Amino acid sequence: MKEALSKALSSSWMIVKLVVPFAIGVDILNYLGIIDHVSFLFEPISDLLNLQAGVALVFAAGFFFNLYAGIAVAASLGLTGFEWTVVGTFLAICHSIPLEVAVLKKVGFPIITHAVSRLAAALGCAALVSVIAPAELHTITNSLAVTNVDSDFLSMIILSIKNSFILTFKIILLVTVLIIVFELLRKWKPIASFLDKHTYMSSLLVGGLLGVTYGAGILLKDMSKVDKKHKIYLLTFLMLAHGLIEETLLFGLFNANLLIILGLRVGVAVIVVLFLYLISSFRLFQNIKFLRITN
Repeated sequence: MKEALSKALSSSWMIVKLVVPFAIGVDILNYLGIIDHVSFLFEPISDLLNLQAGVALVFAAGFFFNLYAGIAVAASLGLTGFEWTVVGTFLAICHSIPLEVAVLKKVGFPIITHAVSRLAAALGCAALVSVIAPAELHTITNSLAVTNVDSDFLSMIILSIKNSFILTFKIILLVTVLIIVFELLRKWKPIASFLDKHTYMSSLLVGGLLGVTYGAGILLKDMSKVDKKHKIYLLTFLMLAHGLIEETLLFGLFNANLLIILGLRVGVAVIVVLFLYLISSFRLFQNIKFLRITN
């Protein structure tokens, strides 16, 4: 329990440092009208996904920083359930790229392959969601949006700070409960015994359920015990479908369609892994660089 609380505390501090400043920053940009003035730059992406132009800032924050930064920006835009479903699909697949590239690089996963494939998969799935998402999601608004005000700047800042801390508290509460539950389950004797016999499953479970960054230590340790020809399949799956519980439930706070987000992530990950398996079985493709693990 002590270890779980320590991890929860560390995660909570990271969430506070990211969510509060990003949420307040976007509220200031909204108040000053800056987002409206630059929104035309993002119209191609927003039009493709049937979203408001400012959502491109969400994608950028999630890509370069992490999921919590993306959520903080999105929460300040007052998105509908439809928009949160599209945004959630993109961010769940493509977030924290610089950090997660560094983690996967240590186990030999090609950097360019990682970044480009995740961005392509995220855009493709988000576009698909914008077509298949139920129409009723357009009418659903979320109660956690950090709304702007048409009053003086000081009043806007006070409201922004208040709402950003409410948002932060809700995220921290969810993440903390998940970390504690997962740590307790992982130390339960039947599960611990199974993981000891099948070490690679630790990476799959921790990374798949809670995230690559959270499970980085376990991932780096377990990869040395995984057969080299199987690493590409395990890492590809984790690249596309990690943090399945935490990330999916986070978007549930904003009335996103969780079945669509979860189903697409797992489905795409399985399809890509099967595709890699099939093409790697042909001798013609066995020397292709992106199909090889360097470590």
